Amino acid sequence: MSKKIISVENLTKTFVSKAEELTVLQGTSFNINRGDVICLLGISGSGKTTTLNIIAGLDEPTSGRVLYGGSNIGEWTLNQLYDFRLQEMGIIFQEFYLLEHLTALENIMVPMILAEKTEDEAQERALELLTQVGLRKKAINHPEELSSGEKQRVCIARAIANYPSILIADEPTGTLDSKAGDEIINLLLGIAQQRQMTFIYTTHDPYVTKLAKRIFLIQNGLVVENGQSSFDNIEFDEKNFKYKFKGDKI
Repeated sequence: MSKKIISVENLTKTFVSKAEELTVLQGTSFNINRGDVICLLGISGSGKTTTLNIIAGLDEPTSGRVLYGGSNIGEWTLNQLYDFRLQEMGIIFQEFYLLEHLTALENIMVPMILAEKTEDEAQERALELLTQVGLRKKAINHPEELSSGEKQRVCIARAIANYPSILIADEPTGTLDSKAGDEIINLLLGIAQQRQMTFIYTTHDPYVTKLAKRIFLIQNGLVVENGQSSFDNIEFDEKNFKYKFKGDKI
């Protein structure tokens, strides 16, 4: 079985408005292997979220393609994309997107109900997940009764409810203080390693890259990797306003 699970080939993305055209990605290519823990690091507005959205099939590239197991997701039907994201991919967005009228338990049950699990099965699994993320006592609380860190934990539980093989998180610590952010990133990485999931996350904070196996930098619309998977090997280039690996001249 091939180790490669995702291939990103020559992606470009240009956003067009009445006022201007903005090119965010400029022909970027990279591969991700099964079980990889990938951190995509870049300043705000560098294209991290755009890259993740294209990988998740939530946005379409201007050109280029994304392959899963050799299959081009750009050729999939809407139903195929829906089933893939429901069963194979867990997504944690920058915003929580929790349903305010549902409890923490019920929010976690939603993707399982959509996947045609029985209500009893979904509830049992949701309670297990709440225990795993340390929120069993908050099961009947609504989102407005939860802190930002607690909401993010509910989102994590919801994202892994259907045992996905790929987990994607866009700035999972972006709205949290440093203590809560550390707890969340360690929780995510622990879950990914325990379940041998492929985990891809974005951040603008180099410290949050510390536990990734591979670090990708967004530079000038391209994804760059040099194998130095340590935040100690990353510095901020103030002149060009971007992150770079130490020693790189670009």
